Amino acid sequence: MTAGIIERYIKDTSPKNRDEFLRFYGGEIDAHLARKGLIVDPENRGGLEFAIAKAILQAVEQSEKYLAGDFSPDPMAGRFPKAPANKPAAVVLPLDEWFAKYATASKLAASTRKRWRPALATLEASVGHDDLARVTPENIADWVDALATEGRGDKTIRDVYLASAKALFGWMQGKRKIAVNPCAGLRVKVIEGPVLRERFFTEAEISTILEASLASQRGRLSAEHAAARRWVPWLCAYSGARVGEVTQLRREDIRFEDGVRYFRITPEAGTVKTKRFRDVPIHSHLIEMGFLDYVETRSKELFFDKARGRGGSDANPLSKRVGERLAAWVRKLGITDVGVDPNHGWRHSFKTRGRRGGMRDSVLDAIQGHAPDTEGRKYGGFTIDVKASEMELFPRYTLSQTGREAAVS
Repeated sequence: MTAGIIERYIKDTSPKNRDEFLRFYGGEIDAHLARKGLIVDPENRGGLEFAIAKAILQAVEQSEKYLAGDFSPDPMAGRFPKAPANKPAAVVLPLDEWFAKYATASKLAASTRKRWRPALATLEASVGHDDLARVTPENIADWVDALATEGRGDKTIRDVYLASAKALFGWMQGKRKIAVNPCAGLRVKVIEGPVLRERFFTEAEISTILEASLASQRGRLSAEHAAARRWVPWLCAYSGARVGEVTQLRREDIRFEDGVRYFRITPEAGTVKTKRFRDVPIHSHLIEMGFLDYVETRSKELFFDKARGRGGSDANPLSKRVGERLAAWVRKLGITDVGVDPNHGWRHSFKTRGRRGGMRDSVLDAIQGHAPDTEGRKYGGFTIDVKASEMELFPRYTLSQTGREAAVS
């Protein structure tokens, strides 16, 4: 029956005969294309269906010969190309599988995996399949263009979408899984907008934040959240550390050596951008205000409690959520200028204020975890006592009685 339907369609490709053929084979054709990740242009779909019909009819006729006892070679089989005997079958490189291998081998942070995998999913959607071996430079260029058309920012495209693809394909090329990196040579130009202010806090902004940190923290805040508002701004102000590096501090990270109180920022506690520990002397003003007394009240993490925290994960740790809540709180205090980040502004402010006090840039870099600017300065380092001595040059924050100003003492 179906052979007759196919014969009629091959002899006459009228809509009626085509519809009858597709009623039997259309679903199977669609499913096969989907399994292969193939998208057929509508203009070419008719030609593909006709070729499939001829192949099915040939298979039916050859099967009938076998059933009749005729096992002679198919005279039409030669029209199908055969790969050379010494040519291996095409290798399929599924995105999920190879991104997981790359992430493990490269020890990608959970937060980076969380950001990059969805970005790469848009590439999969753009090319219509998940086989990395079949991605071409043209596919990448079209993908980047589509991201821009959809409204994604140039910086995000460059630093997240294209960066993730370049890293993955570059690693696969190094493992000899692909011959070339399809992202090679592709650039996304980022045009920076006008800069209307410095990225460090003004003295008035500093005063607003530090005064608010000293106020009674009312409402339904947990003890840890209230402590984060009280101490994290001051710790960042006197260290230039990233907020996330401070919110993940544990009691064991507060240390004493060579007569110096200091805290250790370490990947053991959580995410550190440089993946390297560093020791930061605790400014004497923090000690006078009672920071070490607060540390004595904690048994583990200083600013959150895992037992009461909900939803924490490697990709979205509780310490990160503490930092996000602090940023929102700072914005509510009136620090709304988008030219300064409510958390990261402390890193710029620390270096600016440290220079004002006469601290050496090289020591400021060591305290903040910035890379030395020359190869020679990468040798050696600064011991904690040297850092502590230099830290005493850092101007103290002194709030006025009204709390409206922050001045250098």
